[in-house]
Amino acid sequence: MAKKKRGRPLIKMNAEQVEGLAEFGCTMLEIAKFFKCDESTVRKRYKEEVAAGREKMRIKLRQMQFKLAETSPAMSIFLGKNILNQSDRQSIDLTGNLETVLKECGYQDSSIGTKKTNPEQDEILEPHTVPAYS
Repeated sequence: MAKKKRGRPLIKMNAEQVEGLAEFGCTMLEIAKFFKCDESTVRKRYKEEVAAGREKMRIKLRQMQFKLAETSPAMSIFLGKNILNQSDRQSIDLTGNLETVLKECGYQDSSIGTKKTNPEQDEILEPHTVPAYS
């Protein structure tokens, strides 16, 4: 009597196809659905192929972006911001303007910049000493 094979039937997957699908931008789930298998099968068996395919996709995408940047100012700006860390934000220096802003808001008697202190506050803020035991 012949032995019956146990377990799931072996799924035939082509490593080149896996890499090609990853290069096209397919997710692990999409690749698994293409081969009618579980996502974990693709993750475990074809980790290197998926990584290589995704790296090829990034290289092709970057090449297309640089070609497009020659004719598109928007793409040039995008690449400048993302690759060259350029920015079009302007920073505003607000130091020293707090007193002026408070006076404009009606806080004429602001004690900012003066050394006037409240005696009650000084009493609370005095450093308390703890005797050291020897």
